[in-house]
Parts: sequence; structure tokens; C-alpha cells
Amino acid sequence: MDQGEHVFERFGHAAVCVVYDSTSSKSRCYNYGTTDFGSPPERLGWEFLRGTSRFWVSVWTPKKMIAAYERADRTIWRQRLPLDDAEARRVASKLASDSLDENRYYVYHHFDDNCSTRVRDIIDDATGGRLRQGADGPLGPTYRDLGRAGLAEQKLFRQASRLLVGRRADEKPTEYDAMFLPQVLRRAVQSRFGVAPELIHRRAGRKFEQAPTAEWPYEAAAAASLAGLVWLGARRSRVERALLVVVGSSLGLVAVVVWLTAFVSTVPELRWNEAMLVFWPTDLALPWLSRAARVKYARVRLLALLAVSLGVAVGVLHQPLLALVLVPGLAHAVVARGNPRPVD
Repeated sequence: MDQGEHVFERFGHAAVCVVYDSTSSKSRCYNYGTTDFGSPPERLGWEFLRGTSRFWVSVWTPKKMIAAYERADRTIWRQRLPLDDAEARRVASKLASDSLDENRYYVYHHFDDNCSTRVRDIIDDATGGRLRQGADGPLGPTYRDLGRAGLAEQKLFRQASRLLVGRRADEKPTEYDAMFLPQVLRRAVQSRFGVAPELIHRRAGRKFEQAPTAEWPYEAAAAASLAGLVWLGARRSRVERALLVVVGSSLGLVAVVVWLTAFVSTVPELRWNEAMLVFWPTDLALPWLSRAARVKYARVRLLALLAVSLGVAVGVLHQPLLALVLVPGLAHAVVARGNPRPVD
């Protein structure tokens, strides 16, 4: 299934069906992408942060499953796997076992354990590693690149991911790893099993964007805006403190979110985040420091941001941080100049 309207549908979906014959009531589809999406957003968000999102395999008839995704206006492809009897029975046995109450639940992970990876592993295990064969080399793009493509229309989510998703997302997955995306799995099945996807429903609604716009212009605009406020405050004593409160609060609250997410989460992609080196919660104190202390603090911040930039340049740091460095960097550069006391 291709993309849907909701954010959690933007990476596509995959399911696997056991078909006994064209009319048999025994035919079943197994959907590993089932969870309670009707739960309160704060609960879903907390479970995602803590790495405790519980998904399960649900069992549908083929007709019912296809009809559900047609109603959701999702483009649907079908590929019939050319398995021999023994392979087909191994797949059917694994699916039947996974659908039992004691086996049906698992902890979701977007890259490592989702609806697509479950189908991938079942097919690979049943066929003696045919999907994994020749798929151990880097695919090319990073996990972050693949994620950006899925969220091409979701500017806010993409910007948040720049801040909150850490260094593991900048690793390059192998082709096998990249089959966490259903479209990559679909291509791999076609390549290794020689079965072209059969289109059985085409989305009638608008086409989704596939090429995400760059995030750095927004970060550059934020950097220029904050630096402009500091510059204005340095020349207007009556509003200097108020403008520094805006700047310090903006930078500090972003830092609090970044740091708190890293400390609270058990998910590696969120826990090990190099953006913590860029955004410091101590920026909240900026308006309350004396003028001399503020200048010294800003110079320390600039040295730290320079070190981050060098770390990115030499490959010690891996996240796309250079544009993010500008956000606190320009503001602190203005403070570090040590302007004379402003006039009214």
C-alpha cells in the first residue's frame, strides 16, 4: 500500500496473505501494522519516546483488507510469491503462530521492526535467505534521507526531526535494512523473485509530493531574526532586556526540548543526539546576566559552536548541524561583540 493522508501513513504499508485458492474461506491476510491509533496523541507520543509502542498482527480476509485500503484511497499493489510447497507452508506456519494471542504483540521500531520488516524477515527465512542475498551493501541514502522523502509534505515534522532525531539516522542502511520501507521491499521482491507488482487500486485523490524542500532556509531565517533582535536591543536600552528574554527563551526552550527528549527516550535515534552540542539550556539565563558576563558567555558559546562545526567538517560528528549552528551562533556573535551600553 502506498502513502495515505495521515502522517503515520506517509511511509506506506505492507501485509502478507496466504491464499489457498480463489474461493477458499481459509485465505487470510496478516497485517503487522496494527495499533490503537485512536489513543490520545500524548499517550502515543510518550510510548514512541520510551520505545514501548505496542503493535500487533491482525488477521483479515483478503477482500476485507483490500476494501479497507481502497476506502482509504491508498494505491495498492499485489505480488504473488512463486514459492514451492515447503516454502509456502513455512510462511503459513509462521503467520499462524504470530497471530496467536501469546505471540501477536511486538514493540514497534520505525527502522528495525515494523510492518514491512516483519514481512521481509518471514519471506527471507522461508526461502533460505533469498531477500538478503546480495542486499548487504549500502543502499546509498541515509535513514534520515529516506525519512525526509516520506515526509516531503510535512515541513513541521521534518524540521522537528532535524532537532530531535540523532546520529543513528545518518547511517547508511544496507538494501536489506532499507526494506523497512514497503516500496524498497516491493522492488526487492520483484528483483529476486521475478514478480512484477500488479496494480489493483490506484489512488483517486491528489498526488503526494515526493521531493522535500530544504530545511536550512528556515533555520537561516530564524538565525537572522534572533540576531536582529539582539542587535536592536543593543541599541535600545528600554527594550534590551525584553528582546533578550525573547532570544534567550527561544534558544533555551528549544534546547530543553532537545535535551529532555534525549534523556527521556530509550530509542537510540532520539537518545544520541549531536544537536545537544548546539543548543544549550543555559541560554535561558542570557537576559539575566550582567553585560560583562553575557559577553564572556557568548564567546564561550561561539567557541563551542566552532568546535561543533569543525567536528562536522572532519567527520567526527555526523548529523547535518551546520545550518543549525547558525541559529544560536549569529545571536551570540552579536552579543560577543561587547557593544557599549545602549542609548534610550
